[in-house]
Amino acid sequence: MQFVLRGQSFDLTVDSVSQAMVGITPQPFALYAVKIGELWYPPKQVLSVTTGLPVAAFTTQDAYRIMHRLGFSIVLAETLAASTKRQE
Repeated sequence: MQFVLRGQSFDLTVDSVSQAMVGITPQPFALYAVKIGELWYPPKQVLSVTTGLPVAAFTTQDAYRIMHRLGFSIVLAETLAASTKRQE
């Protein structure tokens, strides 16, 4: 998927995002979480790693929109936290 973010052009695929996140430790998430492989990440962390842009260079909504358009599962972080607690 091609897109422009902060004046720079990017071309990401599900595979390129998944590959970029291999070995990356998830940071704590605040509002949303995106599933990459078997792990949940903050969407801004994923977009930052895959584009090389700092997380301050774009909004959470930018990251959400791009991850959603790529087809990744995105949930509210509080939903994920509640689900994890029920499994313990």
